[in-house]
Amino acid sequence: MQSINRNRPSSAIILQNDLAQLIADRQQQISTRRRLEHASDDPASWSQISNIAKVQANIGAWLRNIDRGQSIAAQADGAMNEIADQLIRAKELVIQASSQTISQADLETIAQQMESVGETIADLLSQENAYGRPLFSAGPALEIPIDDNATVTAAPSRLEFSAIAPLVTTIAATIRTGTPAQRSALLTPLESEISDTANILGKHGIENEKLTNGAARLEDRKIDVSEYRATLEETDLTLAITEVQKMLISLEAAQATYARIERSSLFDQLR
Repeated sequence: MQSINRNRPSSAIILQNDLAQLIADRQQQISTRRRLEHASDDPASWSQISNIAKVQANIGAWLRNIDRGQSIAAQADGAMNEIADQLIRAKELVIQASSQTISQADLETIAQQMESVGETIADLLSQENAYGRPLFSAGPALEIPIDDNATVTAAPSRLEFSAIAPLVTTIAATIRTGTPAQRSALLTPLESEISDTANILGKHGIENEKLTNGAARLEDRKIDVSEYRATLEETDLTLAITEVQKMLISLEAAQATYARIERSSLFDQLR
């Protein structure tokens, strides 16, 4: 009597097919170097990769912010150094104008030079950054997020320099109409502005250092996160190749064993 299950594949054939599919899957992983193609391949790792991708996106955004911040900070640094130089020039003019023997014509020339100093500083404070925004904000200083709960001031507020313009205007007027003593007295507030500007530059240097350190820290995290993602996502070639070789040997052995059994069964039927 023939079996009613004669068309159903034997368990040996099913096992061989499963093994052949595993080999094909591993070979695909070796070819693409990707261990996971679908969430069902490894749900836990897939979930971790999804979270890591969000972390990588945040790191990328913070690094772009830092790059933008460094560009603005460099521009602000150059402008503030020029402001400091202009204030020192203003001090030189005041000292020159405080002479007891200077002529009124020379005082007028110095006053005009002082006004030029004021115009230069005003231009420096009103310039735009490379992104089309005011370099020195008219309101609160520009703060840029560079990490979770971490911000950096890329450029100080224009308000920190608000005393310069009226002081320079006063100095220019006093040079024209004041006495040598009155002109000399203006050195005190001018030196105060020079000191304040130096302090602002010092604080700006600290903020700029935060940008540099933040970029270095994020680059290290970027590498660490990428390497960890690779352990979850990419194929270990050495291990995968070894597994394929072992499975090929097992498949060949299973096929050989199955062939011997089939031949024996055939001989039994022919007797």
